[in-house]
Amino acid sequence: MKTVSKLKIAILYVEAMYEAALKTGDIDTLYTDSRRLASMSDENLQQMATINSPLVSLADKIKVVETLADKLGLCESMQNTLKLLAENRKLDILPIICRQFMKLYQEKHNIAEVEVTTVIPLTAPQENRLKTKLEAIFHKDILINYVINPQIIGGLVIRYGTNFIDNSTRYKLNALEQLMKGTK
Repeated sequence: MKTVSKLKIAILYVEAMYEAALKTGDIDTLYTDSRRLASMSDENLQQMATINSPLVSLADKIKVVETLADKLGLCESMQNTLKLLAENRKLDILPIICRQFMKLYQEKHNIAEVEVTTVIPLTAPQENRLKTKLEAIFHKDILINYVINPQIIGGLVIRYGTNFIDNSTRYKLNALEQLMKGTK
C-alpha cells in the first residue's frame, strides 16, 4: 500500500476547512486561529499530539481537544477540525495544516506576509510608510512580521518568499570590506 505524505494529507484537510469556513462565514476567524496555533511552539503542539495514541479513548481525546479549544477561544470551524484530527489520530500534522491554511488564505485574499528585520522597533508612521511602499512593490495587501536583531547595526532586511532585500548597515559594511580587499 502506498503511503501518503503528511503534506498531502494536510492539504486535503486544508481544502475541506477552507470550503466549510466559506460556507459558515468563519473564514477570517479560522485564519486568525490558524495564525495563533502556528505561532504556538512546536513543543506545545507536540504535547497535544501525544493524545494520538490508540490507548487514549476517543471520548478522552475529544475532551482534551474541547478543553484546549475553549482555553484558546478557537472558532467552531477550528474546533471541528481539531476534533476530526483527534478522531483520525492526525493531530501531529496540525502545524502543517495551520501553515498550509495560512498560505491558501493569503493566496486567495491577495495577502503577502513579509518579515522585516530592524535594530529597534519602528514608529507607527515608519511602519505605515513601509507598509504602503511594500504594497506598491508587491501589489498585495501586506502583513508584516517584525524581527528585532541588533546585529544588522542599522537599516532593514526584508524577506518575502524568495525575495530578499538587505539594506542593512552590516551588509553595506561587508560589501565595502569586500570592495576594499579587491574581491568584488
